[in-house]
Amino acid sequence: MDEMLKYLGDLHELLEPQWAGTILVLVAVVCGTVVGLERESRNKPAGIRTVSLICVGSTVFTLVSLYLVRGTPSDPSRIAAQVVTGVGFLGAGAIIRDRGTVVGLTTGATIWAVSAIGVLIGAGYAVGGLGLAVMVVIMLRGIQRLEYGTVGTCRYAHCRVLYKAQKNKTRLHVLHVLDEFYIPDDAWSVSQEGDFEVLDIKYCTIHRTHRAFLFALADLPEVEEIQHPPLR
Repeated sequence: MDEMLKYLGDLHELLEPQWAGTILVLVAVVCGTVVGLERESRNKPAGIRTVSLICVGSTVFTLVSLYLVRGTPSDPSRIAAQVVTGVGFLGAGAIIRDRGTVVGLTTGATIWAVSAIGVLIGAGYAVGGLGLAVMVVIMLRGIQRLEYGTVGTCRYAHCRVLYKAQKNKTRLHVLHVLDEFYIPDDAWSVSQEGDFEVLDIKYCTIHRTHRAFLFALADLPEVEEIQHPPLR
């Protein structure tokens, strides 16, 4: 039992550098994938590839900082400390403020947390990193259930957006809005109705962030009419 428990601590003290580094990077890939799958399942901007690369990058930077100062009086935390600043820019890039609605705060916080997990893994604590990755996923899922318990689960309705085709140019603007708000492809369809094209889209009517795309569509000058249920 004691033999197993020692692997819960710093692997740098137990294994040769090449083996410790290899195992820690692989663990970082697993942790990033676990958290990234949760984000990917909700069509968030930071998916499996992004989150995995952030976790692996933070781990590698930490490993490099440890190996470079080995046998010297230098501070090994200097490089790792810069990871926090660098990842802050990535997290900020995932946050969008549009028409009074802030989108991406949770994803930005997830990027920051995954980076911290990567630093922990790079420091040698693989088991701790795995445990924190699982905890982050549980928190993300648990927060959603808490929100649903407070506000309610998503209630879906159909909305019709009528716009002038203008040789398919307007459709590109409409699709750009849908992509900005990460509306899945299976939630909408386009048809022809007289002189107009009609976007038929299924969306949640009670969560503000889920219906924010309507305001962006309403600002398009080519849009003539938006037929939707009363908004709360």
